Amino acid sequence: MDDSGAKAEIDRRLTFIAASDLLKLIERANTLSSDSRFENVAEHSWHVSLLAMIFADAAPDGTDHNRVRDLLVVHDLVEVHAGDTVVWDNRPESEVRLREVAAANRLFGMLSQSQNRKLLDLWQEFDALETVEARFARALDAIHPMLMSWGPGSNGHPRTDLRPARVLQRKRGWLVEFPMLWQIAQDVVQSAVDRGLLDADECEQGNIR
Repeated sequence: MDDSGAKAEIDRRLTFIAASDLLKLIERANTLSSDSRFENVAEHSWHVSLLAMIFADAAPDGTDHNRVRDLLVVHDLVEVHAGDTVVWDNRPESEVRLREVAAANRLFGMLSQSQNRKLLDLWQEFDALETVEARFARALDAIHPMLMSWGPGSNGHPRTDLRPARVLQRKRGWLVEFPMLWQIAQDVVQSAVDRGLLDADECEQGNIR
């Protein structure tokens, strides 16, 4: 690659980095655990990657943890253009998918063909859930907002219509493959009921499971 080609490649990467910085402006539906301010997507991506490191032992033996962290760094990048999709809103999956595919092509298309392909492959792997790394990354992604809302030091979720059974039913499919994470989720919800952050409702207090 000549000097002009090398400079063009560097410029593409820097443009992409500048564009991805906009993740810091995209708010999620949950607040920070210790603050009433809404968490932004960049904060979530960093924190869930740290969660993957700290709870690596919750994954099966042989899991490629470097790939798990790569998947988590990439999984929400499209929200730069697509915005955050709130799981509780039940938007049509086809509508969300079309918006996110367009966003992925727009954002990753800033990079060279090889780097575009690399990030697109990671994003699609996370979405397809066909590898243990993708399923583990998705499980961590699912449990993270629970920890922000109802984990240690938390103050609850801004949405007041959430109930224990609904939360656990929504999360179970992603978490049950990883018993440690599923147990944490159940304990977090029970603790939230005990602390008055969630109404017991469908689940009897002291018997969330």
